[in-house]
Amino acid sequence: MKIKSLKGVSEHMKRLNRELNPTRMTPQVKEKLRHSRLGTGTGEYYEKTYGRHTHRVVAEQMLGRKLRPGEVVHHIDGDKRNNTPSNLMVFKNQAEHAAWHVKLNSFFGEEVMPT
Repeated sequence: MKIKSLKGVSEHMKRLNRELNPTRMTPQVKEKLRHSRLGTGTGEYYEKTYGRHTHRVVAEQMLGRKLRPGEVVHHIDGDKRNNTPSNLMVFKNQAEHAAWHVKLNSFFGEEVMPT
């Protein structure tokens, strides 16, 4: 049995929806939907702003440029919902991020992070 590839189906559906419902997802409708969903989650995941992780948006504002491919934004206090600029660090890549954790663990003996 051959499995059908679904590559491109999402783009096709988006295009079709735009053609058949051109006034459906206006910026106003998107904003209304966004506000209706705010605060409804469990708080276990990264906060998003218009579909992008808020900590990445804040980091870009701090740097004054878009994040480069591979750059990692780290929450200093371990609270992934605390997106204040003073709580964010940007690493060049995941290897530097991991090395920072190793160094921190060896300095303090055991890293304490909120659960």
